[in-house]
Amino acid sequence: MNLKHLWYIALTTFALAHLMACKSIGQYMSGNSRETVENSNSSSNLEMPAIPSNLPVIKDSLDIDSSGTLSFPTKHAYDFSVVINDYESAPKMKGLGHLYLPANTNKPMPAMIILHGSGGIQPGREHEYAKLFAENGIAGFVVDYYTPRGVKDDTPYLLKTMIATEIDVLVDAYEALNFLSIHPGIDADRIGVIGFSYGGMATRYALDERVATILSPERHRFAVHVDFYGPCHQVIGSSKTTKAPYLAVFGDEDNSVHPPTCEKVHAEIRKSGSPTQVNIIKGAGHAWENEQPRTERPSPYIRGCEFSFDQASGDLLIDGKPTSTVYLDADLNARMNARAELSGFVQHCLNHGYIIGKDVEADRKAKSILLKFLAEHL
Repeated sequence: MNLKHLWYIALTTFALAHLMACKSIGQYMSGNSRETVENSNSSSNLEMPAIPSNLPVIKDSLDIDSSGTLSFPTKHAYDFSVVINDYESAPKMKGLGHLYLPANTNKPMPAMIILHGSGGIQPGREHEYAKLFAENGIAGFVVDYYTPRGVKDDTPYLLKTMIATEIDVLVDAYEALNFLSIHPGIDADRIGVIGFSYGGMATRYALDERVATILSPERHRFAVHVDFYGPCHQVIGSSKTTKAPYLAVFGDEDNSVHPPTCEKVHAEIRKSGSPTQVNIIKGAGHAWENEQPRTERPSPYIRGCEFSFDQASGDLLIDGKPTSTVYLDADLNARMNARAELSGFVQHCLNHGYIIGKDVEADRKAKSILLKFLAEHL
């Protein structure tokens, strides 16, 4: 496999926005994964990892005090084309999440589904937000979209984003919504979703009414959508939303989130009927909850091009132009390798360098904005 191909597929799933700048993708590989990539001359060597066999059993019903680590039914759709054209045939699998419940709740409570970033669940972020929600009378469900798909702690970063795509995050979000809706202690009409970075992008996709109808045939809808520093270069391509309220929070020193691009995306969401609140925190960078010190890293990010999808086929478009087509009956390995062969579309919009890391004041402001928004809309 050509290393250049792997470099460009990272862009299609936003991987490059979190990778340290380098000349070779091989620097991010380790062990057999690196050897496979560097020695391959074809796209047939990438394979999905084995699905873990030790996940909890999916429960058909939940008790009022059901909490902790839970499995829920979901699918490994991988591509948007599968979601809109053949979702029924997508491979079934177990999703995984951890549910935090508030103490001493006597009536059905609201809940927030929490989607982690492309680096995975991070100390100081997803579980801490779930606990914060519980302290404020809101259940918090931290979705782990990596572990059930075979991603491990030592899986090379780039491969993580090729095993679980942004579309898989979207699917898990809606399937988690369907699952939590059967919990007798949760109000099915007051379940929202919050995502960080990669997960933040998925919260915008989840606003799409067409997607919602397919992924939740029982007509469950998210009550609110919260996007924390999700880059705006990639969109679903449709302007019809569920009309649920949407909150975006990001920093003005985070180059991976381009305010003028986001302004256009947010204007479309607002135009579609979704109440839209945007808060730009002055001096804040990316991932301010991160326990690592705040610093400017030479990480790549996308600016100056748009990723979207053909509304009929669901195929990926870059600046409105098709990239490649994968037949609907293709298996997951074929889909993974098709992504690995995209190339030559984004040289003009690859940039480097943005601030990321711990920022106590930005974290305080963001949480205050969030809780006020939830108090008003959830």
